[in-house]
Amino acid sequence: MTLPVSAEIKAKHLIAFTAAACAGLLALTIVSARAQSETTLRLRPIASVEGDTVRLGDLIEGAGRYSDIAVFGSPLPGASGMISTSRIMSAAREHGLGEIETRGLTSVAVRREGRRILAEEISRAVLNALINEQQLAKDTEIELNAGQFELTVESSATEPLQVRSLSYNGGSGRFEATFTVPGSRALEINPGKVIGNVADVMRVPVLARPVLKGDVVSASDIVIERRRRSDIGADTYLDPAKIIGNAARRPLPKGLLLREVDIQRPELIERNASVTMTFEQPGFQLTMRGKALAGGALGDIIQVMNLNSKKTVEAAITGPNRVAVTGTVLPQVTARNGAAVQ
Repeated sequence: MTLPVSAEIKAKHLIAFTAAACAGLLALTIVSARAQSETTLRLRPIASVEGDTVRLGDLIEGAGRYSDIAVFGSPLPGASGMISTSRIMSAAREHGLGEIETRGLTSVAVRREGRRILAEEISRAVLNALINEQQLAKDTEIELNAGQFELTVESSATEPLQVRSLSYNGGSGRFEATFTVPGSRALEINPGKVIGNVADVMRVPVLARPVLKGDVVSASDIVIERRRRSDIGADTYLDPAKIIGNAARRPLPKGLLLREVDIQRPELIERNASVTMTFEQPGFQLTMRGKALAGGALGDIIQVMNLNSKKTVEAAITGPNRVAVTGTVLPQVTARNGAAVQ
């Protein structure tokens, strides 16, 4: 059958277009293949992974469609390891990769990322389990004595730590607990374990703010806190009344458990200070000027020199720069108009 001239021309155009399209596709395929063959493959000096396996793409730059091929097991979460260059090259050849630039590396460091579980999180989870399961007081404190205080799990295990089992001896306060993190294969196989004790605590007065040397401690300077009995010494003040009104012997920090060596009665007389001396007998009182030979607080007995007679006597501190003679009787001085004279 003879085609019309117009149909014959259309058929020729279609054949030409198809041929051109095929040639273009072939050219693109060749260019793509050449580009793939010309891509430089290089070892990475450090590989960072998150899962259980190390893939070619973790180890080799430019691995392309080979990147997701798993070739080695990865370290434990949070740990690192080394893979020799020769093993990497062998694995790459097995999967059809071409020449790889080693950059002179003899091995590649592999670091597996992970989520760190700190001692505080473990302690908090165990304490909550003790409070909920053993009906302990909410302000209970615990001490972890042995076991896993810190660990690292998979990055994908993002849920809170859970106590799997708990045993508690109410008499001794000792407990044992195992725990896991949902989604962690490592802890599912080998759960974490801790052993500890419920802390024996007391309510004691401590400083609410820093106190400078010589400052008198007031009621507002004291707060009551719970402290472990093991931290409380035999000379620690347990009664706030024995602290308030006394002065610091040295600079004292906030939160300090106060002991007898930390405070003293406020010093009312300094050494070498001028003082007023009084001496009383039935029917008369004598006052004179003196010099304190020692410092002291209210009620302390100190040595005082009578500035008139230059004699030293014992006197009790009765107030700021005031003493009452308690020792040697001072020589009596004639009083004028009934008033004592110095």
